[in-house]
Amino acid sequence: MEDRAIKVQRSGYLIKALMLLVMYLQIAQYYQTNILDFGEIAATFGILFFLRGLLQNPLLLAAPLKSNFKSGFSFTKSSYKYFVLAVVLMAVSAF
Repeated sequence: MEDRAIKVQRSGYLIKALMLLVMYLQIAQYYQTNILDFGEIAATFGILFFLRGLLQNPLLLAAPLKSNFKSGFSFTKSSYKYFVLAVVLMAVSAF
């Protein structure tokens, strides 16, 4: 059990680091160009919401993806909300 908790914690730290990297890249792009592109901001938020949706399911982070779907794994309601919002924002950013 302790092994699984350590894996979840490390995966959580990795996802949070990716979220910080995405935000840093967006801010760096703004400072380089001085242009506020709302499409890219929507894409950035879409990526952040997708990663946040992954953080809502700690069991997903502890085991390989194949084994989760074989065991009848299901996402939480809040995770679905984040995933739907991420898809909508990514679709908006494409236009």
